[in-house]
Amino acid sequence: MMNPLRYVKALLGFGDVEAFWQARNEILKEPGKHRYAHILCKVIRKHYGAGIPVLPDINRFITPHGFYGIFISQRAKIGEGCTIFQQVTIGSNELQFGGAPTIGNNCLIGAGAKIIGNVHIGNNVRIGANAIVVDDVPDNCTVVMNKPRVIVRHTD
Repeated sequence: MMNPLRYVKALLGFGDVEAFWQARNEILKEPGKHRYAHILCKVIRKHYGAGIPVLPDINRFITPHGFYGIFISQRAKIGEGCTIFQQVTIGSNELQFGGAPTIGNNCLIGAGAKIIGNVHIGNNVRIGANAIVVDDVPDNCTVVMNKPRVIVRHTD
């Protein structure tokens, strides 16, 4: 059972990341508390600039730098033991009925990475910083962006 003061702090935006996860677990355990899920999501959006839905398909994940700028689609699924850095987007590619990503277990998603659409990320996958993933990734792989290239060069 969560400390009631910590629960209230999480709902008011004074708690830490751990308080969010504990409050989320309390909300998911009792159907009558689902009305607080909306409040908790608003607090996270205001305090961290993040969108993290309170849904059972999104398992607890590690956030080394807090929730800052993390956006997760309501239809996404996140496995156990994942680490998600700041400014990550895990989103659907359509406003209505679009597919959303499914992230496997023990994945690491680097800062600024974007995982978009109905893609499946396997278990034990590492996605590098600022990578854009729009295709499925099999288990035990690492995904990084291509080396930047010059497409226009101005000469004076």
